[in-house]
Amino acid sequence: MNIELICSGSELLTGKLNTHASFIGSKLNEIGLSLSLITTVADRKNEFKAVLQEAVKRSSVIIVTGGLGPTFDDITVETVSEILNVKTYKDESVQQAICQYFEKRGIKKPAQNNERQSYILEGAKVLENRFGTAPGQMLHFNYSTDGNKKVRKTIFLLPGPPREMHPMFEENILPFMRSYQVKMKKTLILHICGMAESLVDEKIKPTIDYLSNNEDIEFAILAHNFLIDVKVSVSGENELIIDDTLKNINNEFINVLGDNIYGYNDDTLESVIQKMLIETKRTISVAESCTGGMVAAKLTNTAGSSMCFRQSVVTYSNEAKMQMLNVKKETLEQFGAVSEQTANEMLNGILSLSKSEYAISITGIAGPGGGSAEKPVGLVYIGVSFNGNNEVNKCQFLGTRQDIRERATNVALDSIRRVILKTRNKKITKAVERLKS
Repeated sequence: MNIELICSGSELLTGKLNTHASFIGSKLNEIGLSLSLITTVADRKNEFKAVLQEAVKRSSVIIVTGGLGPTFDDITVETVSEILNVKTYKDESVQQAICQYFEKRGIKKPAQNNERQSYILEGAKVLENRFGTAPGQMLHFNYSTDGNKKVRKTIFLLPGPPREMHPMFEENILPFMRSYQVKMKKTLILHICGMAESLVDEKIKPTIDYLSNNEDIEFAILAHNFLIDVKVSVSGENELIIDDTLKNINNEFINVLGDNIYGYNDDTLESVIQKMLIETKRTISVAESCTGGMVAAKLTNTAGSSMCFRQSVVTYSNEAKMQMLNVKKETLEQFGAVSEQTANEMLNGILSLSKSEYAISITGIAGPGGGSAEKPVGLVYIGVSFNGNNEVNKCQFLGTRQDIRERATNVALDSIRRVILKTRNKKITKAVERLKS
């Protein structure tokens, strides 16, 4: 079965990032299906019409995103209507829903052109849009082959904005597509930090080589700013066998990667840190310079962060470091703002200020200017502390200013994760020893 995706929108051809393909492709992959073709086409009727005509010929399921808005360049419904020779009608319930959407936002009457969004293909099922005004549509239609054999096909029309398209896809298309599912497929994603991608590859290669002849098992590795994902997918008809296979592969990877694995699937570094802090009833605070608050922003990304995140300061200037963190003037003059000594005093300052058990400090040169032979761009000192036990590490990062800041942030988070893990494990060990005695 061919499943085809058509992404409509001139902006997608002029630099705007198109995330629809990765989202839809990954969701279909989870149920053992895949896209056969992805096309991005401009909001020009002749071009869109040509792409759609070919799609109708070759694919059983066609998913169209974009072009459902109220403006002149939103041509999806009328083009599909012409290609399939299906009339449209004004759906009063859809029009009412559009009016209610605007009323909730304090607008008594929508613009006249919003009425265009209430026109539906005859025979189509309306797909509710809970986050916008453009309804989706699902239409089954018959296509006559060259031998005059009629084949039933399906076309989905989805809005372009991801926040509208994603829930509509998951609530309507995925349940429909599961009826075509031949095999069950499960995926496990391991998140790794603290090892180079090449070393991770070297460690897991024996397991991958051993299973290379099994077509039902797939591996992938992806690295970005010191964070590495290893993806394992297992297909089959028996869920117990699939689960057991994933468990065995995970155990093999734990044996060779150890604590470098910080989480699975939807876990993030910050969510893992938060969970450990809440479990141990401890708090964390952060003092940042070159990262400008990026560490604090990540640590407060996850709901519930108020239970463990106490305080953050961004001391970008030397004056701020001295005034807010009591970094000594002599330290700055002798060693500089980017130094082990300054990072250490920043740790002491934020611990004194916040009274947290854990702390992070970062000071460095993100660039593109400001570096020297002794202190090049990308030099960053990262400090971590537990109850005054300070540890400062010197790091040298490469890349753009943003790369350096993101990499420093990720390394800082991983560093404190390891400190928390170490102290938690010590506590568990002591508790077990007390039970034994």
